[in-house]
Parts: sequence; structure tokens; C-alpha cells
Amino acid sequence: MKLSAVPFCILLVPICSSAQQNNPAVASSQDNAKAATSSMLADTHAPAEMNKLYPRIGEWQATIRTMPGPGSPEGGVDQGVMVIRKGPGGFSIVQDFQSHGFSGHLIGQSYTWWDSRTKAYKSVWCDNMQGCTEFTTVIQGNSWTVELDGTTNGTKVHTTIHATLSQDHNRIHEEFKNSYAGGPPRIVTVGEYRRVSARNGDGGN
Repeated sequence: MKLSAVPFCILLVPICSSAQQNNPAVASSQDNAKAATSSMLADTHAPAEMNKLYPRIGEWQATIRTMPGPGSPEGGVDQGVMVIRKGPGGFSIVQDFQSHGFSGHLIGQSYTWWDSRTKAYKSVWCDNMQGCTEFTTVIQGNSWTVELDGTTNGTKVHTTIHATLSQDHNRIHEEFKNSYAGGPPRIVTVGEYRRVSARNGDGGN
């Protein structure tokens, strides 16, 4: 396992401080190490691409409508709460989600970040019903899209998730579409999110 240089240096500080009292050479070396660490921390900033994600920060009330279909002739509704905050240092956004209703009691969490190596927004979503999924998000203006491929009962399924943030940043409209075995896409769920609190999730900075 590769250890992070900064936490590793921090762990050494109490030991080195003790030695510093008895050895001037060690004291000088420790001062240099502290200066290098401070410089490294000063140069550590979240990438500018994260600014496209920060407008989502806050608490949202969610209404998810499942459209009538083969598995749900009458459809249904789920109500929930979504809270989005900055991750440590602002290098990610963290989403906590809970809903209940037609689909049962769903508890989920996701992390989204800018991957400088692939030049793309990466995410991982985990919930109590289907486990964890990794995916890439394409962002254009106030809208974002996710494409996923999977299998249901032996049938290939292509899922497209498209969401748009309103100009005033207080509402999100989201649609899930599934295409089965290469057929035309069909809307499965429509989500409406309404902001209920301001951007109070900046604790990661």
C-alpha cells in the first residue's frame, strides 16, 4: 500500500520534536522538512474543473416518479432527501441519499471527482439494494449525462441518466432511460429535486 507523504510526515513530528531538543543537526533537518511540507500543502488545490460540481452542494428534497411499464403497470412515487457536500480539500463532492415509497427504503452514497489522468469526471455510487457502481459523467453547462451498460434477466440494458440544474441552481430535473436489447429508449423514472437549504456543505475545505 502506498502511503501518503503528508500524513506520514505528520506522524513523525512528535518523535522528531523530541530528538530536536538534543541534536541541533536533527533540529535543522526537521525545520527543512517542515518547510518542505508547508510548501507542498500550499501548492495543493482542488482542480478548477471541480467548480462545475460545487453548485450542487446543499440539501435537496427529492420526488422520484416511476413511469408505468411492464414491471409496474401503474408506476409509483418515492420521496427522499439528498445532501451534497464537499469532500476533503474540495477534491470531490459527496452525496448522501435516502428515499422511501414505491421502490422501498433506499440508502445510497456517492463520490464524484475530476480525474486529471483521464480528463473526465469519475463517480462511484453505492446503495443498500444493488451494491456499488463506477461510472463517468459528461458535463455540458448546467446539464450532465451518464451512460451505463448492464444485464437484466439475461437481456442487455443500456441506461442513460440525464439531469439539468436550473439557472437559479434551486431545482434539478433528472430522467432515467433504459434501452433493452438495442431497442428504443424508454423513460423509467423522472426525478425532481428542490433545494431546501443553501450551500452548507463546505466543511471539506
